Amino acid sequence: MLLADLRNDVLNAALALKRYGLVWMAGGTICARDPESGRVVVTPSGLPYEDLRPTDMIVVDLDCNVIEGSYRPSVATNLWTTIIRTRPEIHAVVHSHSPYATAFSVVNKPIPIITETMANWFGQPIQIAPYAHLEDDHFVTAPVEALGDGFAVMLGQHGVITVGRNLHHALERAVTLEEGAKTYAISCDLGDPLEFTSEQARRSFDYYHNRYGQLKE
Repeated sequence: MLLADLRNDVLNAALALKRYGLVWMAGGTICARDPESGRVVVTPSGLPYEDLRPTDMIVVDLDCNVIEGSYRPSVATNLWTTIIRTRPEIHAVVHSHSPYATAFSVVNKPIPIITETMANWFGQPIQIAPYAHLEDDHFVTAPVEALGDGFAVMLGQHGVITVGRNLHHALERAVTLEEGAKTYAISCDLGDPLEFTSEQARRSFDYYHNRYGQLKE
């Protein structure tokens, strides 16, 4: 079996999405690239994760050709691989339907950086890509453009994408964004939330990723 370890990691990340309440039923997607081969492991389309095994994960190339796997890959594999191809430093993509963050995509309101934890993981506000159906021409281009050099983007009236150098980073960003969106929603009811300046957010991000903790990936 190709990329056995990465397939196991992708499935574990998919199961974690459910544990954190970021998806339900067969929702969401996990996608990760093997840095050595350049091949990508992605969750299959429309199947509940708890019923799957690592062997059920699909191996594709960056052109979305299936290399190994019995099921159809995620229907948005072209979007995940385009993100990875556009951002060579990114090796993992997480797609969730987390309720609070998705709510902001429904009202078309970007999520600012309001806590240090958000600043640590994102360094800049989270933007929204206009709604697009899978068959629309801008289904791939709009999210990639809205993501830019950031680490998360909300899909209009749909859900969230987070990315990272590895699955741990992408998954932690998905959890952090949902918690940040929830905190922002609550604080808006309480008053006028304070937002990090661009300089404050960038400084926090730089410190966290370059000088904090044990500096292990």
